[in-house]
Amino acid sequence: MLSITRLVPTKVVVPVTLIAGLLPSIWTLGADAAGFRKMSVDGVEIGVWYPSDASTIKQRLGPFDVDIAKDAEILDGKHEIILFSHGNSGFYRNHYLTAQTLADAGFIVVAPQHEADYLIGGPKTAKALDHRYQELATALKVIFETSEIGGHANREKVHGLGYSLGGATILLASGAGYASERATQHCRKNGAVDTTFCEDPGWLFRLVQSFRHSVSLRNTTDPFRNQPLLTGKAILVAPVFQGIDPAPPLSISGLTVFAIEGDTIAIPQFHAHPLHEAFSRDIPSDYQIVPGHHFAFIAPFPKWLTEQEDIPVAMDPEGFDRPAFLKALNAEIVAAFADE
Repeated sequence: MLSITRLVPTKVVVPVTLIAGLLPSIWTLGADAAGFRKMSVDGVEIGVWYPSDASTIKQRLGPFDVDIAKDAEILDGKHEIILFSHGNSGFYRNHYLTAQTLADAGFIVVAPQHEADYLIGGPKTAKALDHRYQELATALKVIFETSEIGGHANREKVHGLGYSLGGATILLASGAGYASERATQHCRKNGAVDTTFCEDPGWLFRLVQSFRHSVSLRNTTDPFRNQPLLTGKAILVAPVFQGIDPAPPLSISGLTVFAIEGDTIAIPQFHAHPLHEAFSRDIPSDYQIVPGHHFAFIAPFPKWLTEQEDIPVAMDPEGFDRPAFLKALNAEIVAAFADE
């Protein structure tokens, strides 16, 4: 398995330049006015972005230099929550531009760091995915129990945003189930083509990674289905789908799927497209295809780092403008969450 309100019955291909042109007001939103703080509870590290009018200071977040108001006060009012799930073996900090844009638009973005991803693809895949769900549940609970932020949270509107494997995680948080046999059947049929998803990273990889992580997995059945966490909309970007049980009902009020044309990791014909087909029967859904590549949704890495290290997720095809792609996609995401 991957070592990563309108119904649209046919695919819609949206050029990046067109997205930008259609949404000029959202495009001009700043990405430097967000409040930010880190939290940690029960072994779960959580990044939280939220609306604030405090002055920002350039600070280091992982390898990124970001303009944030660290530990600033949150703006008065009730703000809708977005549970955020990053891709397989990724980092929530890699999506700071998206999180800041959403915070600027008035949302509280809650992003736990997923720590059991090294088990994805092996016999403990179901437990690792359940652990991702538990990390989202823990993060949401922390926000509700933190008086300063929780007191400004609209508890009736909890949305979800997931990238790659995070798309599957958000579906699990929406009430969908998981069954490894579904993924196995898919790989028996399509493993020679859907290679990245179907390859097992191997026991040696898992052993080495286990020394870098400390997770306690609960005893999860396979298949499993958990209580939903989301009550609002779900947006999935380059999502992973195989293994997910689409049997209704789901708790979300709407679904938007962004497939990336040219994605060779979460191949749309095996993931984004059948995902949309399965869930659009019961949920108002939108399906869009944007040109790019799988890792285009990650914030551009600083030049000083890419000149020193070979970072596959930082690499773009010749002539590809990642900042423009990401800015336009972020505008679409904000519009989808704001659309009533």
